[in-house]
Amino acid sequence: MVSTTRVVVQEEPLFSYIERMGLLNTEGEPLARLVQQGLVRAGMKDVTVLSVQPSGGRRLVLRHGSALHRVQVLPVGRNPKTPDEEPGWLPLLVSSGFDDATLHRLADAGASFMDDQGNAHLSLDGRTVLFAQTDKPVRTDTHAKVAGLQPQAKRAPGALALNRASHRVAFALLANPDLAASPVRALATVARASIGTVHSTLAQLTAAGLLLDGRLHHPGRLLDAWAESYRRQAVRPLAPRALCAADDRWPDKVRADAQDVVLLGGIAAAAVLDDQVRATDGIVYAATLGPAVTLLRLTTDPTPFRVEVRERFWGDGLPASQPGLVPSVLIYGDLLREGDARSLDIAANLRRNDAHLRTLG
Repeated sequence: MVSTTRVVVQEEPLFSYIERMGLLNTEGEPLARLVQQGLVRAGMKDVTVLSVQPSGGRRLVLRHGSALHRVQVLPVGRNPKTPDEEPGWLPLLVSSGFDDATLHRLADAGASFMDDQGNAHLSLDGRTVLFAQTDKPVRTDTHAKVAGLQPQAKRAPGALALNRASHRVAFALLANPDLAASPVRALATVARASIGTVHSTLAQLTAAGLLLDGRLHHPGRLLDAWAESYRRQAVRPLAPRALCAADDRWPDKVRADAQDVVLLGGIAAAAVLDDQVRATDGIVYAATLGPAVTLLRLTTDPTPFRVEVRERFWGDGLPASQPGLVPSVLIYGDLLREGDARSLDIAANLRRNDAHLRTLG
């Protein structure tokens, strides 16, 4: 048994956006890897996830020192009740973020939890072995007194909240980071945003520590913030009814169009970049509905090859990985919006392997 509490002030989130989606939605070995990763990032490098019981579930066996602990991972909201323990299993609550009052209420009750903001509390055999908190001084309560520590919190960059207008500016910067040093009017043209929106978005990014001297700083964090904003936004297709193509060759027609009037997005674009991905349906982007219907000969007759036509919300000047595709940032965002395990896995692979996304981090 460990005799001390580890008290940590986190400067960075424990999980990226895509990892958080996996933590809340996956099971089995992928979940075990994420839990292990989160605990290590929070400072618990001596905790090992040994197995998943049953295979594919949300019950894990942890080893801490010489002791084994059975843990059940429970996704919860931001203000959960203190969980009732199932005999033989320790609840580990996971969430997209706990507020300060909930954080300490759960910790005082001895509950184990972690969130993607960097907050974590682990109690094993009735003893707190980890209490990590982000962007705030850790309270001098029983947990801190056990360790005899008075940690000094370091100021984290400001929070970033993107609305529908500033989301376009962030997207343009992520797709072409050189725009950060361009005149405001040029950025506004590419982002299809007003001059005022560009000014306010650049000020927000600067305050958040994501823009410095005309260059993006920590662009991977901006990508996560943009992806979260994009996931929350309502996206309405240009067509009021579902449209379908006649066969699975419809993506080839988009790529063969030299005018780039219609562009591939979503999983259909991911299939172009990764030959391990297969797609029958998908998303295309166009300024208006007509060119997509004409090029792909879309109809309302049902087929397995459903095509959603979305409005192209950006202007010229944003490079793509290949002709006929939207920028890889948008492909990544489209996949995350789907939210299913397959799409999240493809998104993770895209972020690792796409040359542009790798430069963002």
